[in-house]
Amino acid sequence: MEILNKIRRLIRPSVSPEISRNIDRQSMRNIYRISLAVLILETVTFAVYLLTRQGPFDQDAVISTISVLYCIALCGLATFLSTKILKNKVLSRKACLSFKLFFYIAFMVWAMFADYRHYIRGEQMLTFAIANLIMVCFVIFKPVYGMLLTGAAHLGLYFVLYAFDRSANIQIFNYIVMAVASMSCMTIRYHHLFDVCTKEQRLSEANRLLEEASRRDGLTGLQNRLALETDAHVTDGRPLTAYMIDINYFKEINDRYGHAAGDRILKEVSTRLKTLFPGAHYYRYGGDEFLVLTHKPAKDNYGSFTYEIEDDRYGVKALLSIGSAQGAPASYQELFDLISQADKALYTVKEYTHSAEYGGHDRRKKQQGLQ
Repeated sequence: MEILNKIRRLIRPSVSPEISRNIDRQSMRNIYRISLAVLILETVTFAVYLLTRQGPFDQDAVISTISVLYCIALCGLATFLSTKILKNKVLSRKACLSFKLFFYIAFMVWAMFADYRHYIRGEQMLTFAIANLIMVCFVIFKPVYGMLLTGAAHLGLYFVLYAFDRSANIQIFNYIVMAVASMSCMTIRYHHLFDVCTKEQRLSEANRLLEEASRRDGLTGLQNRLALETDAHVTDGRPLTAYMIDINYFKEINDRYGHAAGDRILKEVSTRLKTLFPGAHYYRYGGDEFLVLTHKPAKDNYGSFTYEIEDDRYGVKALLSIGSAQGAPASYQELFDLISQADKALYTVKEYTHSAEYGGHDRRKKQQGLQ
């Protein structure tokens, strides 16, 4: 039973849609390259043949000409279609499979016809072998499809030759070995590419996670300055409001209650921002400063210049100062100018919240001076 399962996984491997598309894309690239190469080679060869040929065209020359023109037309069509398919960012698996089947069958039928003509004239049959090698190396099917197609091609040529003279000049053992070798090579080729695509996908996913991690603040989960610099969707010329938020006396919170309490306050602020400014873009701008960018009108956002939060675990209260600026930035420079305006508005707010009138440090200094 275990052997049967291994065989099943060998000829019908379970492949994710993304890896299947990557394999299809590689196969399309291969078909494009080999088609273009054969197109150029056959065209040049045919042109040289026409320029150097002497005498009238007999029946054999006409058939050879038709065969070459068929190959040129097929390769030209394959080059064109593979280019069209590759232009799509997301490949259609049905389109790729249909195209590969068409290319395989049309190319192998041409090779079988060419070798049949060689066979009946007592010449070596090389075209079918070369075409078979091309299919093994460049056209990538799932093993089960590759085996069926390769087996059908070899059987088809054998029956054609058998109808002519019972395949008298074919060594059946060698012929079967060639067919089995082709099937095996197609299977090995597919699994090799499957392993390569799997490793590439894992590497790509790891890079994506690293990039995502580099764009987010590890403590709050909000985006960071790097993310801000690469976010082009907020600079599209639409009306935008920038809010700069700062935690008043944050250093004193750390000094008095410890950094664990300070971290909890930072996390609480990041959570509250999503309530105060729903549907916005949130950034930890640096230290205890936060930036919020939103396209929503002011009436749909928090409207005051201060906001008070409290950490139930430590009994720590913190006051947020909020500065804002509105604009319609259409470039990074205009965006950062808008952020600068919001930053200046924030410092105006902080001057007030730190003043003796509001009950800030200025008042405490005055009281200490009186004592």
